[in-house]
Amino acid sequence: MRNTRLLPIVAVLVATAACTDAPTPPPKPAPTVSASAVVAPDCPPPGVLITADRGDAAAGYREISLHLTNCGTTDYTLQGRPVITVLDDKQQPLKVTIGASFHYTADPRRITLKPGQGTSAVLSWHNIVTYGTVQNGAELEVAPVKGAPKQLVKLLAPMDLGTTGKLDTSAWL
Repeated sequence: MRNTRLLPIVAVLVATAACTDAPTPPPKPAPTVSASAVVAPDCPPPGVLITADRGDAAAGYREISLHLTNCGTTDYTLQGRPVITVLDDKQQPLKVTIGASFHYTADPRRITLKPGQGTSAVLSWHNIVTYGTVQNGAELEVAPVKGAPKQLVKLLAPMDLGTTGKLDTSAWL
């Protein structure tokens, strides 16, 4: 009699254990537009469009991904890191030191993007406030590589750099 009363409890415990959260799968790469896609009329020179996502934040560490899409009609080759200027809410440059990422350490590699293809780079910083003036970026000027035309990139959330004046960037991934 005693064992028959425990069976429903054991069944509930087993069912509950089966409902626990499974590990989150790694993020899938952003889909790219097919090579036969029509070139956007607002495709800036040199035939690539750079945008930023909302980013992630945790315990003072911040990240934003830049996404570069070849919106032109020919292949676009790049190698290196994006060239970045952080702008305040009046579009004035902030004094920010840009360095290589400590978290995304892949060496810059040569990437050739066909029309419609894209790649990303990750910007990261620590929102540390010690002394001095807090800096908040509102927009970025970004060139895909040194010497290329810069584009104004709107940020979906302020870039709260704290007082460190440091921003790290990965190579184009």
